Amino acid sequence: MAELTVYQLIWIVTGSIVGAGWLICSFSDPSPRRAILEWFCASAMYVGLLSLFVMLLQRARESDNTFALVAFGFLCVMFGGGLLVSLWHTISSMGGPKQTGPTLTN
Repeated sequence: MAELTVYQLIWIVTGSIVGAGWLICSFSDPSPRRAILEWFCASAMYVGLLSLFVMLLQRARESDNTFALVAFGFLCVMFGGGLLVSLWHTISSMGGPKQTGPTLTN
């Protein structure tokens, strides 16, 4: 039996979280609990994508490919930033309901 790499383990876990969260959020009513789950699943998606680009960045570095190094480095920065924003929203959604007023989508 082949052993799993760290990246494969991350992808299996994050894919499972995103898949289960997608199903739960699709069939549940809007609530503060669902908002927390939505942001948590978004954070898991960013972790999975970031780990993919980190793996590709390591391969580019090993093969001394400057173009791929710059491209995957840029993607790591972008998805790392997305992960930070998603984690921030996850934590802030745990703080309870916000006072809402008129919004642009009303």
